[in-house]
Amino acid sequence: MKVIITGCGFGGTEVASELRKRSKELDIIMIDRRRRLEYQAAHPEILSGKVTPEEISGDLNRFASKINAEFINDAVVNIDFEAKKVKTRKGLEIPYDFLVISVGAEQTFLGIPGAKELSHSVNTLRGAIKTKKALDGLDYSKKVSIAVIGAGLTGVEVAGELVDYFRDKASAKIYLVELMPRILPAFPNENVATCVGNFLSERSVEILTGAGVQAVSEEEIAFKGGKKLPYDIIIWTAGIKPNSLLEKLDLQKEGGWLKVDPYLRVEGILNVFAVGDTVYFEIEGVRAGQNVEEAERQGKAAAENIIRTIEEKKLRRYRPKNTIQNPRAFISLGDNKAVMYYGGIIFKPFAYRMKKFVQWRYMRRFR
Repeated sequence: MKVIITGCGFGGTEVASELRKRSKELDIIMIDRRRRLEYQAAHPEILSGKVTPEEISGDLNRFASKINAEFINDAVVNIDFEAKKVKTRKGLEIPYDFLVISVGAEQTFLGIPGAKELSHSVNTLRGAIKTKKALDGLDYSKKVSIAVIGAGLTGVEVAGELVDYFRDKASAKIYLVELMPRILPAFPNENVATCVGNFLSERSVEILTGAGVQAVSEEEIAFKGGKKLPYDIIIWTAGIKPNSLLEKLDLQKEGGWLKVDPYLRVEGILNVFAVGDTVYFEIEGVRAGQNVEEAERQGKAAAENIIRTIEEKKLRRYRPKNTIQNPRAFISLGDNKAVMYYGGIIFKPFAYRMKKFVQWRYMRRFR
């Protein structure tokens, strides 16, 4: 019995690991265009130099070998669901019995003129390294201006790490720009936004809320309403969109994301599952968040239901925990500090140490 996993991020690797724990006989094939898993939550710390690329990425081929799976370094370009074949950029057509789609999401620039061409990013490890090199190459004989566009979880973490980066360098002005009326708009409790905003403001980050970017030129950002902001570097953290592969797949979707049933099967196809940022999952009015915790939990659940399908047992319904309605997260602030938001409550003591411990414990599986 052959299981193909397309996309080897947190969700995909969890599926592979859990499948192998439950079955020694399955033929598991992992496919990803990248050679290494990227611990995306630590990408902002690449900017401040707190971590190296090697520390926050893991060799996928080595991981696959450890669990007796096959890793193919290639990009999936299409899927033939009738023939049960995955098609890759290198021309491979690989048959499967079960398929797991976990290709994740992509950076979106919201169609804003100039944004994609002129912005840097930390969405990928390569992007974070490139952004760090751009910071290193600035002319520090003059005061520089850095604009972080998007004040969600990644945006506020980038702003905090930038303060650390510039601590021993010439003065810099850091702007954190958000379209919504407050930072961290995805968190329902405004207290977490106030707490994080106050900390960043005390570190001289200028927060601009209600600021919609209209266009980006080589020298300045133009906002709706006519205001303009000169910059030296833009770091774009304003959202994600469905992976471009999904556009080619004739499957049921919600806002471009794959719709799945209560068992994490793609709607209408019993032998195809989907997990992670690829998925739109909602049950009883509660929607799963697109975050690492959910990707891992969905990965475990999908693997269990694949085994249950093979064994002709009743499938288990999936219940999200880190949801859109009630998110939870570690939020790094720079200066080796963080807050943990859990159950609507903000925890400060030891939050950064706890976040780093979670990172260390996860990355051990790739060592």
